[in-house]
Amino acid sequence: MGLFRRKKKKETVPKETVPAVNKEEMLVRAQELEKDLSSLNGKERINCLNELGSLYYQAGEDDKAIEKYEISIDESKSLGKAYTDLLKLYNVKRQEAAEAKNDALTKEYLDKISYLMQLSKDVIRGKV
Repeated sequence: MGLFRRKKKKETVPKETVPAVNKEEMLVRAQELEKDLSSLNGKERINCLNELGSLYYQAGEDDKAIEKYEISIDESKSLGKAYTDLLKLYNVKRQEAAEAKNDALTKEYLDKISYLMQLSKDVIRGKV
């Protein structure tokens, strides 16, 4: 009976090379966006904040990324890349605080994670 067949070997597809992230270029771009931020409002402002958060996140400037993402989420109350990146950043910061045995900071980031989780529930339920 032909119920069991040999698995075919999967062909390995070469992965595309990801260009190296140039931290300086990202930070220069972020500074340009910071200048424009004060003149923007509405959806344009939210998009600018999200882009700033993303640039800072990719450049390794976690605290600045958190700041921009928090402002974006507070103003828009929506889920998306800002939400997922902010959760990742909070978890990194929580883990760092736990490794440093800083209970107060660990609790602070746990509370922030809890707030984001509640926000996601509220958004899904249409309460926001």
